[in-house]
Amino acid sequence: MTMLDDISSISIFESDGYGGINENFVTTIDKDTIISRFEEAFKDAEGRKQKVDVDTEKPDYDILIRYENGETHGLHLVLGNTGEKSRVMYVGHENNGFDISPEGTKGLRGVLNNH
Repeated sequence: MTMLDDISSISIFESDGYGGINENFVTTIDKDTIISRFEEAFKDAEGRKQKVDVDTEKPDYDILIRYENGETHGLHLVLGNTGEKSRVMYVGHENNGFDISPEGTKGLRGVLNNH
C-alpha cells in the first residue's frame, strides 16, 4: 500500500459501516513514533481482491490520514485478533483490500489499545 507523502496526523474513528467515515473521532495521533507504526503496517500490506458485503459487514475503525502536503486518505480497518492478519481498504474501494501481517496487527493493536 502506497502513502502519498509524509503523514502529519492520523485520526481514528469507530466505524459506522462501509462507504464513509464516522465524524466522531476517538483520537488523533500526531506523534512521529506512533505514526511510524501505522506506516510500517500499511507499507508492507499486500493488495488483494475481496468481496465485501457492505450491507451486513462493518469495519472496526475508520482512519483519516492527513499528509504533510495537505492531501488526505480515508481508510477502513478490519482489525485482526492477536496473531492474525488485519485488512485495510480505501473508502469507496472496499473490494480492493490490503492484508496486514500478524506483526503489523500487533503494532496496530498496541497503538489502538492505548488510545
